[in-house]
Amino acid sequence: MSKLIFDILGYFSSLVLMLLTLMLALLAESVHTYLSGKSLSRRGMMVSLLPLRDIFRSMAIPISIPEASVVRLSIYLPCFSLAALIPIAASIPFFSFLPIMDNGGDLLQILQFAVLSEVLAILAVFSQGTLSAQITAERMIREFVKLIVPMAAAFVSIAFYYSAAGVNGDPFSLNVFTMALHISPSAPFSLAGTIIFIFVIFSQVPHSNAGFGCSLLENCELPDFNGVPRSVLQLWSIFRAFLVVALVSHIFFPWGYFKGLNSGFSISWWAQSVNFAAFWTTVLAMRVFGVTLCWKVMDMLEKMIRIKNSRAWLYLMLTIIATLLVVYDGIKISMEVAAF
Repeated sequence: MSKLIFDILGYFSSLVLMLLTLMLALLAESVHTYLSGKSLSRRGMMVSLLPLRDIFRSMAIPISIPEASVVRLSIYLPCFSLAALIPIAASIPFFSFLPIMDNGGDLLQILQFAVLSEVLAILAVFSQGTLSAQITAERMIREFVKLIVPMAAAFVSIAFYYSAAGVNGDPFSLNVFTMALHISPSAPFSLAGTIIFIFVIFSQVPHSNAGFGCSLLENCELPDFNGVPRSVLQLWSIFRAFLVVALVSHIFFPWGYFKGLNSGFSISWWAQSVNFAAFWTTVLAMRVFGVTLCWKVMDMLEKMIRIKNSRAWLYLMLTIIATLLVVYDGIKISMEVAAF
């Protein structure tokens, strides 16, 4: 009986921590919006709509959807798309104090849940049956493809590198990826490829226009779609972006520093609390500053390359280059192993 009580308390604490990370995602979005507003005001422009204010204001409005919409899909699918992000969150160890959550989640399964969540959100927009909804949904598809392709390429190429290096365990496991062997100075090509992957993924985190954040429908799209479903869809978009940053931060950066924080504490809960705070402070900073910097650098590169669909070609070429660099180091390691 006591074990059951402790299990319930543990899972309840995990739920509280996930809600806390959602609040951190909202905080990151609000800080980004505030800083962007300051930047735009200095250039004589104004941010006309604060995404967070729009989200919470829409919650108090009665639900309204277009007449041509499929009612049940428009109302319920946003909730399911947000719920589909929870397994991804549970796979990241820093989302919970519970050791069971540090399960070495499989990266391919994470991608599958990401696809499921995105498909549900896109269907929720498509189901409204209007031309503006179709335009928004098609934009969501393009943005998702540009995000998921470099992530999948990074996972596959780095998994190949680990297989060639003879690392024990599943090469697609999160626990294996945290070894961060692919960013070692002894593997310069893999290190360069990893840096390019980080830049491409961060630069393709879905956002609306320059000066705005990751909240979907923040530019007053779909004005006839209001109420809780709209707010849930916007919360989903913010949490989705924050999860991408958290996942990339957990995979591509060596967290030996955070593991070293445990040495100063005799109580493991204190050590895990410090790790939790340190990790999410880092993710918050990466979301506010790192992602924004990658957006701006990608915009600069796009302006320098004067060809049609320059952004698409640029992200595709960078993804291919990064993949080749990581795979090259993997092949070189496998050849060295075979020579012995």
